[in-house]
Amino acid sequence: MKYILDRDYRLRGWTDSLANAEQLSTRKLTKLTPHECLFLMQCDGIRDADTETFAPEIQKFLGLGMIHETEGDALLPGQEYEMYPNKLFREMYLSITGGCDFRCKHCFVAEDNAPRGVAPSTEELLSLIGRLDDCGIADIWVAGGEPLLHKGFMEVITEIARRRMKLGCLVTNLYHMTPEIADRILELGHDPLIHTSFDGLGYHEWLRGVPGSEKRTLENIGMMKKKGYTIQAHYCVWKDSLEAVRPTILKLRDVGVDGIRITSVEPAPRWVASYGNQTITPKEWLDYMLDLLDFWYSEKIDRDMGLDIWCFWNQQQGSRNVKIVPDMFKYRDMLHKIPMCSDAYQRPYIDCDGRIMLCIGMSGYTKLNGMEWGNVYTDDLHELLREGPFIDLCRKNLKEVKETQERCTDCKWKEYCGYGCRIEACAQGNGFFGVDERVCAFFRDGYYSRFLELADRYGITLA
Repeated sequence: MKYILDRDYRLRGWTDSLANAEQLSTRKLTKLTPHECLFLMQCDGIRDADTETFAPEIQKFLGLGMIHETEGDALLPGQEYEMYPNKLFREMYLSITGGCDFRCKHCFVAEDNAPRGVAPSTEELLSLIGRLDDCGIADIWVAGGEPLLHKGFMEVITEIARRRMKLGCLVTNLYHMTPEIADRILELGHDPLIHTSFDGLGYHEWLRGVPGSEKRTLENIGMMKKKGYTIQAHYCVWKDSLEAVRPTILKLRDVGVDGIRITSVEPAPRWVASYGNQTITPKEWLDYMLDLLDFWYSEKIDRDMGLDIWCFWNQQQGSRNVKIVPDMFKYRDMLHKIPMCSDAYQRPYIDCDGRIMLCIGMSGYTKLNGMEWGNVYTDDLHELLREGPFIDLCRKNLKEVKETQERCTDCKWKEYCGYGCRIEACAQGNGFFGVDERVCAFFRDGYYSRFLELADRYGITLA
C-alpha cells in the first residue's frame, strides 16, 4: 500500500528540533518522534509502506488527515524533509523603519529626536523576509517607528502573504491608517493583532506631541473594530496622568478594544532629562496597581477586555484565569531551564538598522550604549540564529543570572522571584543582568500577599 503526505503538510527540522510536520495553511508544527518522521518521509506516493512496522503510525496519521492512500500521486515541491541550519524560531519582530512623525516625550524615535537608524529599502526588506522564510520563521510582527510611513509597507506585507507567512501583529499609532489599507491587509489573508498606543483621555496628545492624535486614534480603533480586527491598546502612565486611567479604560472598553497593556513610563534617558519628576516609583506603581485591579474587577471589565499590567498581572479577555507574572514558585526547581528573557525565545526583535536583540524594548537603550549581538543585513542569518552572542544571551537561564546577585542569595523570596525584566533593570541603572527593583519591591514589601488576597476576593484562579 502506498501513502502520500497531504498537500497541506511538509516535513521540517531545525538544529534543536529535528523532526516536525508543518501544516502550511496554519503554519502550526506537530513534533514527531524519530520513528514517526521516518514513516512520513516514506509517504511519497512511490514507496510501499511497511504496514506491519508502521501500523500505529498509519492509523494515527490517517486519523489526523496528514496522509492518505494513493496510486500514482507525487509530492509537491517542498514537501520533502528539509533541515534548516539554525535553531527553531517561529516568530520574529521586525522594525521596517526607524522613522516616526510623532514627537513622543519618552521615545528614542520621536520626530524631533535622532532616529535609531536609516530605514532599510523595500528591496532589503523583501530580501530579508525571504531569508527569514529560509530559516523556518512563519510569523512576522511588523513595527517601526511607524511602519505605515515606509513607502514599501504594502509590498512588505504582500511578500509575507505570498510566502504563506503570517502577519501576526501590526504595531502602529493608527494615525495613518485608512479604510483602504485596512481592507487590503485583510484581502491578503492576514488577520493581525493591531497593537496601538493610547495614553489617556486628555493626556494622549501631550505625550505623543501631535494635535488631533487622540481623536484620530479613537476613530480608527472604531473603524478597525468594525472590520473585524483585534485591538490591543498600550497605555503608558506617568504621575499627572494617573487621574485619567479609570475613565480611559471605560472609554477603550466602549470603543471595543479587546485588551489593554498598562505600564508606567520607564525612566529612559530621554524621559528623565525633561520629565524625571513625573516618573512613578516602583512602590507608587505597586500601590496604584492594587487600586486599579480592585476597580477592574469590581466594574467587571474583565468580561470585555484582557488586562496586561506589564511584568505583573496577565489576564486574557473574558477569562478568570490570571498569571501573577513575578511568581515563579511552582517552577523553582526548573529555573535552570527557563530563559532569563522569554521574549527572546518566543519572538526576537530586529531593529530598523538590522541589529538583532531580545525584545523591542531594548532598541533605544542598546543603541545608546553600543550593545551589539549581530546584524541581519550584514551577517549570515542562519549563523546568527544558530550560534554566537545573540544565541548565548538566549541560552542564559534564570538560575545563573540570579546567582550573580549577592542580594538574591540570602533573600527569603528567591524561590518565588522571576527576577523581572532586563530592560527595566537597565533603565534603573542596575545593568543588563542586574535586579529589577520593581520585582524586589513586589516581594520584599508585602505586595505579593496583597495580590493573592485580591485574587481570592474576586474568585480569580491563578495560573
